[in-house]
Amino acid sequence: MNPTSIKLERLGIRYCIRQEKAGGLTSILRRRKKVDLWALKGIDLEVRKGEIFGVIGSNGAGKSTLLKALSGIIPVTEGTVAIHGRIAPLIELGAAFNAELTGAENIYLTGSIYRIPRRVIREKFDSIVEFAGLRKFIHSPVKNYSSGMFIRLAFSIVIFFEPDVVLIDEVFAVGDAVFQQRSFEKIIEFRDRGATIVLVTHDLDFVSRICGRTLVLSNGRASFLGPAEEAIRHYQGLIKSREGLEEGTPSAPPAASGDSKRWGNKEVELRDVLFLDKTGTPAKQFHTGDYFEARVSYVSRLRDQVPVFGAALSTIHGLLIYGPNTLEARFPERIPAEGTVRFIIPQLPLLDGEYNFSVSAYDRSLSTAYDHHDRMYYFRVLKHPEKEFGYVRIDSRWELG
Repeated sequence: MNPTSIKLERLGIRYCIRQEKAGGLTSILRRRKKVDLWALKGIDLEVRKGEIFGVIGSNGAGKSTLLKALSGIIPVTEGTVAIHGRIAPLIELGAAFNAELTGAENIYLTGSIYRIPRRVIREKFDSIVEFAGLRKFIHSPVKNYSSGMFIRLAFSIVIFFEPDVVLIDEVFAVGDAVFQQRSFEKIIEFRDRGATIVLVTHDLDFVSRICGRTLVLSNGRASFLGPAEEAIRHYQGLIKSREGLEEGTPSAPPAASGDSKRWGNKEVELRDVLFLDKTGTPAKQFHTGDYFEARVSYVSRLRDQVPVFGAALSTIHGLLIYGPNTLEARFPERIPAEGTVRFIIPQLPLLDGEYNFSVSAYDRSLSTAYDHHDRMYYFRVLKHPEKEFGYVRIDSRWELG
């Protein structure tokens, strides 16, 4: 078992709220009173090295407060917090920036705040600038940056100092889709080398795909701690019963519920999707060039029609890579009422990364959905030793002359 990276014992964070009754100044001074509000109470937790740990809950549940307590931004009222290793809090990105300084100067300023030796900052400087995509603007004051440029630089600075513990609070909701994907891939690199990642997000689909254990917070208390899928079901149960909604929260946060990820009239029902390697063994991890098969089991209630089956490969942030269907395939005119359809890629062209898989069944006009599973499945392509960039490997060569 990996060593403990984060340990909390009976953690509690208390705020003192002043309540005042309406009235004149004299009345306010006479009737003002203090009320204790526990943002977190009695949190016991151990997160191990190399773990991607999720934290979910509705607005006001205590998620961001937990990250701020872990990063030392706010003091602990009771209990203890123990962190082993260097922390990168991706919480309030750019909080240490000086708006009057250039991007380059802020790289050195932030590095000094994180106690990074100047020699290391110089070594990482070009990589930070290239990753942020700000080569043309790095010597301009950051007060002239757009919000997107500001966030890209702040994220790149923190991430290239190679922390042991990464605390993420909805950071993937900022920036354009390409930068989000690159940022996600960088975070995965940390996981692969053994760093610990604590992720706070409202994106339940994202949690289900990359997190192992997940904590559900409700009213500042730990409501559930366990596997991500079970945690999501528990949280959605709280939402349905409104137990997970803090006072003043009008509705549930955006969630990847079953209804939003699956639709259709179920005349053809897709029962299961299984990924297989070349030996026919179920797998969730592949290498570039590997045999890849998705075996889809179905039940058809159509009498004289053959549905059109489709598949789609996309990045974890929804960028569509490939979306074929069986309209052009040599499919029989009749199929069994119950069976399996095999989607096969003899040599997987995808480069290392996290990928979503969609599958569907439609009528031949593609206008009526029988059953559509939108990005409900996930697999991973492991890092290849060759220096290649992008999402797919294209058959190509270099020549002189």
